[in-house]
Amino acid sequence: MLVAVKIGNSTISIALFDDPLSDRFSSIMTFDIKKESEMENKIKKFFSKIKKESDTVICSVVPDLTEKILKLLKSKKNIVINYKTETGLGLKLKNPQKFGADRLATSVGAYNLFKENIAVVDFGTATTITVVTKKAEIIGGAIMPGINMMRESLTEKTAMLPYVDLNKKISALGNETHSAIRSGITLGTVCAVEGIIDKIEKEESLKLKTVLTGGWSEFLSIYFNKKINLKPYLVFEGMRLIYLKNINS
Repeated sequence: MLVAVKIGNSTISIALFDDPLSDRFSSIMTFDIKKESEMENKIKKFFSKIKKESDTVICSVVPDLTEKILKLLKSKKNIVINYKTETGLGLKLKNPQKFGADRLATSVGAYNLFKENIAVVDFGTATTITVVTKKAEIIGGAIMPGINMMRESLTEKTAMLPYVDLNKKISALGNETHSAIRSGITLGTVCAVEGIIDKIEKEESLKLKTVLTGGWSEFLSIYFNKKINLKPYLVFEGMRLIYLKNINS
């Protein structure tokens, strides 16, 4: 049994693989990290239900929380993913030590699915684009605010702009404040991602397969003009594969 723990800037998500050799996880739970005591209780309750001995693979972008979560785990073996972890991908970057473990895990998942030149777009707290080549190399990408961060920033940093519900019909031409914000945040994000991918393709002379993942990926996928591959839980597939590469090391 394998427990995959993803520690993000907004949430902690846990997926349970009954068989680490299978890409199917049996359950997933997500906790809001803003309520730390509640989060700890939920995590303890989650692990108390696991009857079999398990190993754990952790993907974290919040170092302080990593230590706290490790203390809550009751696993035979813990693997914490970082830039030194054996993944099967090369990091052709200026500062590989600063490359996010979440981007690394999703890149592993995407490469093993397609083995082509890929733009992995992760819609989470931040929106990230990571380029993986068919030579199994991560060569760079782009980072921009996520759509919820944009929404909160508009409300917090302005006197009169409201917090809007994004789950409504969105058109490019907003005819009042709420619809204009929905257009700017949602379509602005999609157009930015598609435009950046187009520029990367021209700069690097690559044709990239576009893979969408992350919490907002399904919501945003319907607005893309590009052909896309939707894989919302790609990070867990990458974590599982990284675990299998490192379990005997």
